[in-house]
Amino acid sequence: MEQIVIEAKRREEFGSGPARRLREQGIVPGVVYGMGKETLSIAVSAEQLDRVLRTEQGLNALLDLQIAGVEVEQGTAAIIKDIQRHPISRKALSVDFQWISLKEASIFSVPIEVRGIAPGVEVDGGVVDQVMHEVEVRCLPTNIPDYIIADITDLQIGDTVHADALQAPEGVEILADPAETVVSIAAPIREEDLEARVGEELLEGLEEVPLEEELELSEGEEGKEPAEAEEDE
Repeated sequence: MEQIVIEAKRREEFGSGPARRLREQGIVPGVVYGMGKETLSIAVSAEQLDRVLRTEQGLNALLDLQIAGVEVEQGTAAIIKDIQRHPISRKALSVDFQWISLKEASIFSVPIEVRGIAPGVEVDGGVVDQVMHEVEVRCLPTNIPDYIIADITDLQIGDTVHADALQAPEGVEILADPAETVVSIAAPIREEDLEARVGEELLEGLEEVPLEEELELSEGEEGKEPAEAEEDE
């Protein structure tokens, strides 16, 4: 797997104020650690980070993390270990990188891709119910697959694919419980059943809020002054 170059600079200022100013400039504060090395506070371009995340490898992309003034040993790469995002805009607020050895097997989380045509869906109108969307694997960093295939070919309604049926390439070990359900073919939901289920959920939602609380909430909102309402927002 080819490494993607991403440039970084050492951070000299810390705290929420400097971090906010970096983000306003399109720069994401972060750290890099691992392999017994000193944890470094760094900053990377938000544009470069987004470019990495848009690749097929996504979070599993191998990075040639180039930090000004820092030498990286041969046979070492970096991966994105964690990203903190804004809850609404989803923009990256901070990012953690980890150094890894290209010569040692590590554990990675890989997406599961469902493939095949299931007669239970095409003929009988069943529904593909994917329970597991990613799976942990152990392999060399250079062997990380883009995805693991779950084949639903020939599945009928009620049939299930378990983790032991996942197709992993050579040199990749799947770490999930072999009996764990990955995907199944569920029977179609009749329209009347769906309507009944939605009605039940609405009733349950109403029962969760006592009438007294609803009245208090209504009275409280009506009695608010405009200034108070703005402060609450």
